[in-house]
Amino acid sequence: MNEDMNELLLKSVEVLPPLPDTVMKLRKYTDEAGIEVDTKKVAQIIQADPVVTAKLLQLANSPFYGFTSEITTITQIITLLGIGNIKNIVIANSIRDNFKIDVSPYGLDTQDFLANCNEEVNFITHWLGEEDVRLSRSLVPCAMLLRLGIIVFSNFLIQEKKDKFFYALLEKNKFKNITMVENEILGVDHISFLGFLLHRWNFDESLIESICFVNTPHSADDSIKKATYALAITDRLFAPYSNNSPFRAKAAVALVKEAISVGVPFKLKTFIDKLPAKAVENLDKED
Repeated sequence: MNEDMNELLLKSVEVLPPLPDTVMKLRKYTDEAGIEVDTKKVAQIIQADPVVTAKLLQLANSPFYGFTSEITTITQIITLLGIGNIKNIVIANSIRDNFKIDVSPYGLDTQDFLANCNEEVNFITHWLGEEDVRLSRSLVPCAMLLRLGIIVFSNFLIQEKKDKFFYALLEKNKFKNITMVENEILGVDHISFLGFLLHRWNFDESLIESICFVNTPHSADDSIKKATYALAITDRLFAPYSNNSPFRAKAAVALVKEAISVGVPFKLKTFIDKLPAKAVENLDKED
């Protein structure tokens, strides 16, 4: 059955909500301009859309970036984050705003799910903001979209009237292995599917590759290994559910240690210091 469902899933991607005109213009210009891209032209494209401008300024002044002074212009944002980052952020923000969110096929409360998604972004920026500010800022778009696959899968399962069947299998599995159930029913897991979506939307290759190796970060190329491990660690820590706990602290700590063992310069103490309170509590609990 998963082959038929996988084919239907891929077809459903063709009718996903289109990206706004501003995003299309920005992407088209940056792709065509290449290394000759002009900061002023990028600012003009963004500023022509008041909604995109307002949301970008709001995001730039959020805890995700931790700038010490208020950002008031698009030009400031471009100067601080770079054109590549801006393009990825605008696309990611637009994608999040264009999806109807109902994650009931996963047995999740939508508001709790969205809060968890925001906490993922907050954590990865809070953690890496001290260790590697540049990496922290570049990973914001990926972190924002880390659970997009679950949203797309949920909409698809509801549309195909397979949502109750999917939920029953998750329940039978005691919600312990989402990936196994996703692969059984849909032929792909939500993280791998996100890599496919990012490729379709022309995100930077380095971000796409980082997502594609989240399940096997040790196999990633050295140039993206740190980014991949950072996303993998965040994925483990903020799994949608695991034995009714929102955090999987021990698995995340083990992955940090693995990353360090293969030469990724993370600091274990910094990571543990930045953990949410619930995660710290779970470190002391018996498995």
